Amino acid sequence: MPVRIYAVIAWEDFDLKARDIAFGSIYSALSIILVSFSAIFGDDLFLLIFSSLPLIALTDQFGKRAGVLSYVVISAVAFLIFPLRISTIIFILLFGPYSLLRDLFKNRKILRMTFHFVLLFGLAFLSYFVITYLLNLNLGKYSVYLVALGMVSLLLYERFVEYFLRWYKKIVLKQRWM
Repeated sequence: MPVRIYAVIAWEDFDLKARDIAFGSIYSALSIILVSFSAIFGDDLFLLIFSSLPLIALTDQFGKRAGVLSYVVISAVAFLIFPLRISTIIFILLFGPYSLLRDLFKNRKILRMTFHFVLLFGLAFLSYFVITYLLNLNLGKYSVYLVALGMVSLLLYERFVEYFLRWYKKIVLKQRWM
């Protein structure tokens, strides 16, 4: 008589379909490749911004559970490959959580925009302090200018994400091959 082993999942209502998991793994692999390229090419911010777009599209299309699972996988693999790189830390602390939390206020436009900016700036300050303490960076008098430049770039990032999602919903999701 064969012995059967049953796996027990702790989170019982974690109901993801095989299609959701397959697309989640594809989007996760794409994000991991872009985070790796960002770390290889000298912590390139442009590639790091692009690495968050598959996670945003996944969360928008398949929901928070697939997004959280994908974020955990991307963060773990990126941290294992490049442990103390600025691009890995910024993705784990800034772009990853923002990708998951940006859909909290979908219906109310003013509240949503305010929440996006507060969330972005809060995660940016957290990333800034973690990076300065972990890597012992002393920026001196230029830190105020760099923080202001970072805030302007995060505002541009938010607008870029909005335009990307419009394009994604209009072009990619209209095709029913998914």
